[in-house]
Amino acid sequence: MMASWSPASTPEVAERRSQPRLGTSVETAFRDALIESLDDLPLCDRNLICFHYFHGLGADRLAEMFSTHRAAVVRQLARTRDRLLRDTLRGLAARLRLEGRELGDWPPDRPALDRVLDVARSRFDVALATVLRA
Repeated sequence: MMASWSPASTPEVAERRSQPRLGTSVETAFRDALIESLDDLPLCDRNLICFHYFHGLGADRLAEMFSTHRAAVVRQLARTRDRLLRDTLRGLAARLRLEGRELGDWPPDRPALDRVLDVARSRFDVALATVLRA
């Protein structure tokens, strides 16, 4: 008889399970902040994000579509994603009234806020794709 293996039995999964989960209100605030940040993007950047995360197009195909170099697409995706993440985290902190400092000092060094923001960062790409598909 062969021993069964489950991804749930790996140390990484056990560690993730021991970490606090985002509550529903935090998840809602995160989703709202992400949607607002997407809406605030320039149309070109929003289209690039949509084509990449929603339609699943890679850098080569996007470069062909936009008649530019692959490296330019990769850089623009990275800049846009970084801006989107930054604005989403700021919006999340504002919605949860956790900022406590001027945004110039972002992020505040509060352990609880840092844990929430770490979870939000780790799930950002999945959340972005989910919001775009909704």
